[in-house]
Amino acid sequence: MLFTIHRTVSPHDLDFNNIASASAVLRFMQECAYAQLTAVPPTMDELRKENKVFVLSRLSYSIYSELRACEEIEIRTWPCESGGVSFPRCSQILRNGSIVAELVSVWALINPQSHSLWRASDYHPSFEYGQMLELDLPARIRIPAGTGLSLVGEHTVEYSDVDVNRHLNNTKYPDMLCGFLPDMTGKRVVKLAISYLTEARLGERLKIYVSEEEDGMFWVRSVRGDGAVNCEAQIVTEELRY
Repeated sequence: MLFTIHRTVSPHDLDFNNIASASAVLRFMQECAYAQLTAVPPTMDELRKENKVFVLSRLSYSIYSELRACEEIEIRTWPCESGGVSFPRCSQILRNGSIVAELVSVWALINPQSHSLWRASDYHPSFEYGQMLELDLPARIRIPAGTGLSLVGEHTVEYSDVDVNRHLNNTKYPDMLCGFLPDMTGKRVVKLAISYLTEARLGERLKIYVSEEEDGMFWVRSVRGDGAVNCEAQIVTEELRY
């Protein structure tokens, strides 16, 4: 089932290059998914009563064209066929009928009390599934062994980073990670994949490791204070063509 919303890109969505940041682009698509799960049964509230909560596991998205302030965009999302304990969802952003960004995300359905996983057979949506997108970066990424990661800094999870669960919000990760890349002046993110491995809680101090490869591609890893890997990401950037 295709679900669509419309919105206007706000000046508050822009980075210092005057384009929508990587986090803003992800946020647009996550807002659309949230709207569907609020409006279409089984809603998030209905699922919570059954001790079922969706948690993001991994994602990959491509940004084909930059977005700027006051542009009108259409955002659409749809769930894809689920299997085992994985619940995939795809999203797109369109401007004037042309696709400017696409997302593949994979979710888990957990019991927040027992922390156990629900299976696809435990979920009974009222809508039909759509077709899975195929993007350049896979939704499941792990940094290859032997990659020359270097510690480049630390980030403390603060009030402005967290969601209602007091965990680092999944849409905050792209901008946080891009903040540890070499100077992003005149550059934009064109592809980004993240594996969310463990939660980062309010007050947590994350160590950020980066390896710069060729052609504007970076591997990034964030590590919690207890040594657990928080996330791993692959980010591809390019020079802006004004």
